Amino acid sequence: MNIALIIYLVVLVLIAVRSARRVKDIPDFFVARKGASAKAVAGSLVATILGGSAVIGAVDSGTRLGGAASWFMLTGALGLLALIPFASRAYSHGKYALPDLVENLYGKGPRLVASIVIPIAWTGIVAAQIIAAAKLLMTFTPMSYTAAAITAAAVFTGYTLAGGQFSILRTDFFQACLIIVGLLVLAGFALFADASQVTDITQTAGTLATAGASDAASAVNIPPFPFHANFTPFDLFLLILTYGTTYTAGPDIFSRMFCAKDVATAKKAIAAAACTLIPVAFVIGFLAVYGAGLGEVQGARITAIANAVFPPALIPLFALALLSVVLSSADTTLLSSSVIICGLFRIGADPKGARDPQTTAGAANKSLLKARAIILLNGIVALLIALVFTDIIGTLLLALAVYAGAFTVPILWGLLGLKAKPKFVAAAIIAGGALALAGKFCPALPGALGAHTGDFLMVAAFIVNAIILAIGREKKTN
Repeated sequence: MNIALIIYLVVLVLIAVRSARRVKDIPDFFVARKGASAKAVAGSLVATILGGSAVIGAVDSGTRLGGAASWFMLTGALGLLALIPFASRAYSHGKYALPDLVENLYGKGPRLVASIVIPIAWTGIVAAQIIAAAKLLMTFTPMSYTAAAITAAAVFTGYTLAGGQFSILRTDFFQACLIIVGLLVLAGFALFADASQVTDITQTAGTLATAGASDAASAVNIPPFPFHANFTPFDLFLLILTYGTTYTAGPDIFSRMFCAKDVATAKKAIAAAACTLIPVAFVIGFLAVYGAGLGEVQGARITAIANAVFPPALIPLFALALLSVVLSSADTTLLSSSVIICGLFRIGADPKGARDPQTTAGAANKSLLKARAIILLNGIVALLIALVFTDIIGTLLLALAVYAGAFTVPILWGLLGLKAKPKFVAAAIIAGGALALAGKFCPALPGALGAHTGDFLMVAAFIVNAIILAIGREKKTN
C-alpha cells in the first residue's frame, strides 16, 4: 500500500506543478481562465459529487435503506438535469463563485449574507472530508489518526493552493476515473464472489455470496429498491428537497460551471455528469445491499466488501480509489469556500485605474499570493476541526440541508427572472436556514405526526423562504 500511495501522491504533485505554471492571474486561479472543456467540467462534477458521504455513507446505509441507497445519486442526477434550463442565465450572471451570482441578482446585501454563511458551512464539510480520508488511510496503512489527517489535508490543500482551479479540474478528472473504475471492479467481484472468499468474514456473507447478487435482499431480509418501510415516497421528497436541490443551486456545482468556456459547454458537461451518475447510483445501491449482507463489520462497509471479495493485491489500488472519493470533494469545497472569502476582502477585484502592464501584473501577483494564503489558512482551520472533532461526518448532510433551506429558493427565484428587495432576500435566507437547522436538531415529539416534526420544519424552510420573497417581490425583471 505504501508504494501505491507514494505513486498516487507523486502523480498529484506532478499535476499540481504543471497546473501552477499556467496560473498567471486570479481568473486563471479561480475559474481556469473560463476555458475548460465539457469533459473536464463533467469529470470535475462527477468527482465532486461522488464524495465521502455519497459513496461511503450510501453504502453504509445499506442495512437501513437497502437498495434505496441508490436514491442518493439518483436525486443528484435529477438535480443536475433540473439545472440545465437555468444554466444560461446562471453562467451569464456569475463570475467566480455563488455570491457573485447572488449580487448580480439581488445586490450587495444578500451577497454579504451568502459570503458569510457558505464558508462557515463549507469549512465544516472540508473538515469532515479530512476525517474520512484519515480513517481510510488508517485502515490501509500504519498511520495514526493525527498523521493521516495531516497527510490528507496537506495533499489536497497543497495542490489546490499551487494550481487553483487548473489543479482541481485535472486531478478531479483523474480521480473520477479512479472512483468509477474502483466501484465497477468492486461490484463485479462482489457479483461473482465465491463463497470461499467471504466465509472468513461471517456466515451471513457466505450465504449472500452463494445465493448470488439477485437474491441478496431476500437472503438477509434487506429492504428493496425503490421504497419500503424505512424509505417512503415522502422520504424521497425530503431527499430531493434537501439534497437533490444542492445539485441545482449549490456553490460547488456553480463553481464547476463557471469554469466552462461557454454556456453550451457548461450544459453538455452538466448533462454528461448526470448521465454518468445514473448507472453509478445503481452500482452504489448494489454495494449497499451486498455490504448489508456482511452483518456486523468494523469501519466502513465498503472497505469490508473490498476485504471480503478482493485478492490482497487489489486492496491497495482500491484504497486509492476510496481516497480519491474523499479528496475530490475536499479540494473543490476548499477552493469554493476560499474564493468566497477572497470576495469578501475584494481579493481579485479589478484594480482601479491600472493601465500600466507592470502595475497590473504586480496587482495580479499580490492577489494570487493573498488567495493562496486564504486557502492555506482555510485548510489549516479545517484540519484543526478534524483533529478535535473526529466524528462529524454527519455534518456533511447537515450543512447541505441548511444550505438548501437557505439558498435554493432565492437562487432559483432569481434565475427565473423574478426580483425581490434585497432586505427580503436576506431575511428569506436567514429564516430558511434557521428553520432547516431547527429541523435537523428538533427531537421527535409524541404521536404519529410528532415523529416527523423535524421533517415538517425542513419543508417549512422552503415554504417560508418563498413566502418572504413573494412579499418582497419587485415587478422589475432583468
